[in-house]
Amino acid sequence: MFKQPSPLLVRSRDIWREPAPRGGQFSQLSLAPVPLPALATRPFGVFCVDTVEPLVSLTFDDGPHPEHTPGILDVLAERQARATFFVLASQAAENPDIVRRIAAEGHEVALHGLDHTALTRLSDAQALQNIRQAKDLVEGIAQTEVKLFRPPYGKHTWRQALGIRRMGMELAIWSGHAWDWIDDETVVVADRALQAVFPGAVLLLHDHRADPEMLGDGERLPTFNKAEVLSHILDGLSQRNFGTVTAHELLSNHRQVRSALRDRMRRE
Repeated sequence: MFKQPSPLLVRSRDIWREPAPRGGQFSQLSLAPVPLPALATRPFGVFCVDTVEPLVSLTFDDGPHPEHTPGILDVLAERQARATFFVLASQAAENPDIVRRIAAEGHEVALHGLDHTALTRLSDAQALQNIRQAKDLVEGIAQTEVKLFRPPYGKHTWRQALGIRRMGMELAIWSGHAWDWIDDETVVVADRALQAVFPGAVLLLHDHRADPEMLGDGERLPTFNKAEVLSHILDGLSQRNFGTVTAHELLSNHRQVRSALRDRMRRE
């Protein structure tokens, strides 16, 4: 049986840098001179893993969406790729058949929240109550255990992080994204995603945008075909001999790299 080594604690800037970091080198960037016990790193989210193995986890937030998610699932099935879907309970309740399809086709159903409200806008007690309600709802629909939670906007407090762990879920963030929540050309979005890929990366993508009211000046909501973006990403991964696994598989079978986004852990 694989024994999980102690997590690595690094600066977020060492993960979110450009160009993307090389795999297997995070131990050299650790903030702790000695291995840290898992208990000491529980309030910190997992961003990626430390490995040289050419593996990446593709993760989709904010869905399921009645049009985009089935198209993405079709591409994943055609390419024999696997992904993790961080669903909103509100969306899951409206699209239960899609949630069940995600699970039935070998992908991972993970949790993104009851809705897309930032946890830092809620009291710790209310946030955790919402997360528990969402977890129960999604597990009831998917008929599978939810093991990962990703907070909207990556925002959470220390106490919320500990409460999420007590619910049996790992706090999963991301190591790179494609800026796919605003409109752009299909190839440009896919190229941004590929630029963030490295061995052990967790790539943030979206099968829906749950906060259209947050659109900035001069920005437009996505009009590109999300399934086509995924197809281009999978082409690029194949050319670089990368494989895809679910986020839980990646985090369970390799040394976790944790960090803190201190600017996102403040009350709003």
